[in-house]
Amino acid sequence: MNPRQRRGVLLMIVAGIGALAVFFTVVSYVNTLNNELGTYRTALRLTQDVAPYQPITEEMVETYEVPARFFDEETFISDLDQVLEQQPGSQAVSSTYIAENSILQSSMVIPAPELEAGEREIAIMVDAETGVAGKVRQGSRVDIYATFPASDEGSESCATRVLTDVEVLEVGQVGSDVNENGTQSAVVPVTFRLSAQDTLALTYAESFSSALRLGLISGEGSGDPGDIQFCSSDQAALEDGGQQDQGNGQQQQQDN
Repeated sequence: MNPRQRRGVLLMIVAGIGALAVFFTVVSYVNTLNNELGTYRTALRLTQDVAPYQPITEEMVETYEVPARFFDEETFISDLDQVLEQQPGSQAVSSTYIAENSILQSSMVIPAPELEAGEREIAIMVDAETGVAGKVRQGSRVDIYATFPASDEGSESCATRVLTDVEVLEVGQVGSDVNENGTQSAVVPVTFRLSAQDTLALTYAESFSSALRLGLISGEGSGDPGDIQFCSSDQAALEDGGQQDQGNGQQQQQDN
């Protein structure tokens, strides 16, 4: 064996030792990870996008292995039936928009509400800051207000109480929305259970109003809700009345 051959054999031996070292290093690293993560638990993952308050069926999910170290039984869903334990016979629906490949969590899936004869379930998007502000929750009683701008020079802009003392069925997760001007704002899907006529009124208000707000009602009762509408002419009358009261006060001071 000449010197060149001996060097070749030596290099092959060194490469083999290096390969074995890398192999054992990888095996050791994998074992370390397995020891840290422990066993795996089964969760459910969506195979398609789901719009808010749409049914979620077994055909729309697949199993996904989550390390037991990070698996929280109160957070992750391993079986759709566990969502329906408190409302047997119902159907699982999404509480908000859920993207494909999302791992289902308990806050994302709720039982479909049971509607009585003549009732409708409707969800609207409400500004998270001005419309909900974190205080409106499931079971809250609210008034729904809409602001309608003047459609032409002869009309008035008005704030209208669209619905009075209605129950909030569900409040979804905060999302984002981009208006016509390109401004992004935080919005929340809020679901109500209404009559057919009230559903129609709310749909109109959401479609044509410039702003939609919720007014949280006290737990002691709604009391007298007052006028159903407040328009620009009412604001002008208030300002004129305030200026007149201010003038009368100044006149009284001069007389004294």
